[in-house]
Amino acid sequence: MTDAPTLSAARARIDALDDEIAALLKQRLALVKQAADLKHSSGEGAVSSAREQAILAHGAELERKYDLPEHLMQDLQRRILRHSYVQKGSGAYRAAHFVPSPEHKQRYGDDNRCRVCIVGGRGGMGRFFERYLSGAGYLVSIVEVEDYSRDAQGQTVTDIKQSCAAQRLNAADWVIISVPIAVTDQVIAQVAPLIRPDCILSDLTSIKARPVKQMLECHVGPVCGLHPMFGPDTFSLVKQVVVTVNGRNPERTAFIGEQLQLLGASVVACSGEEHDEAMRVIQALRHFTTISYGNFLREAFGSQAPSSDACQTGAAQESPFIARLLELSSPIYHLELMMVGRLFAQDPHLYCDIISASCSNLKLIAQYVACAQRCLATLEQADKERFSADFSATTAFFGKFARQFLQESSEILALVQDTYPVDAGAAACCGGSAVDSSKERCGA
Repeated sequence: MTDAPTLSAARARIDALDDEIAALLKQRLALVKQAADLKHSSGEGAVSSAREQAILAHGAELERKYDLPEHLMQDLQRRILRHSYVQKGSGAYRAAHFVPSPEHKQRYGDDNRCRVCIVGGRGGMGRFFERYLSGAGYLVSIVEVEDYSRDAQGQTVTDIKQSCAAQRLNAADWVIISVPIAVTDQVIAQVAPLIRPDCILSDLTSIKARPVKQMLECHVGPVCGLHPMFGPDTFSLVKQVVVTVNGRNPERTAFIGEQLQLLGASVVACSGEEHDEAMRVIQALRHFTTISYGNFLREAFGSQAPSSDACQTGAAQESPFIARLLELSSPIYHLELMMVGRLFAQDPHLYCDIISASCSNLKLIAQYVACAQRCLATLEQADKERFSADFSATTAFFGKFARQFLQESSEILALVQDTYPVDAGAAACCGGSAVDSSKERCGA
């Protein structure tokens, strides 16, 4: 007579199957690394949207074949794909087709490799681009503040033209300015006289109209403004947006957009003015609202102000209120709170520069504050008809994107919910249910 199955036996079998799955994943990851190396040698880019769609289509087919829950296999494949973008195989990438100028050929002969100099290359974004461009075979040098006052042997010089910085800049085919917004104009003016007329001049600043105008005024050669729409803590360029703004000689700078695409980025071309108008909403306004929200939580619910020593040393302090919020949060509010805290873990000067980069930014923020005051007045007056009318008008403004965003956010929230383990304490304080669908709808 066969023994009746037990819970412990079922769990043991589950663990054994997990072991088999892990062994197969190890084999798959090894093949992914091999494929990444082969992609580089074959001249393929870092990511192939056609291949990714084929993998996911195969996942959907496997779900039907084995009667698996819808999207289960595809969710697993997306996670594996994300890891493969981190792994990057050998770390080498295909290089775009760089067309050497006559000056380059005169100086370097048949060596057609593009020389890149990153001004501010030891900063977070500078290091990010140095790693990727070096991996694609570019010869990358770096210039920092101290390089303007010393020569290649480290000796102090008073003539900037004799400096190590001047030597590296003059050797470059492409110079990238990667410095804080507040000093970008100053650095452009300092760098431009030290580069060759055929050199491409770019910047990575989060505003574009003014820096591109400054580069065009200071430099006679090719100009291309760049704005990576991510921070230096990003693990991969794959699917990240980089904005390009043509300044001068697009035929000379076309390889830059091509290179970014080969590295996996999504490249969006626009004018400097169009870019800055969008950034007033995407960056300045959004950062302002996030910072205001965080500051309000501190002012309204902070039990005590941090000590001056803690502020100076950056010592981490436990916030009982934030900890309690997390315990009570649905996945969507956990995500929102996470995005607020993420900002406050970074450099305040950077965000101050971004928000106050132009008077237009501040004017837009003032309009937002006035709108918030009107919304508050509507609620204070208990004017439900006005509130509903405004709500409906904004729904019409979003159009089809409102429903699309609802669906997309639901899918993201499902992944967020899977990220965190069930907390027995949180479940108990919610009446014993870790997930309450009615509360989730209210939270959404």
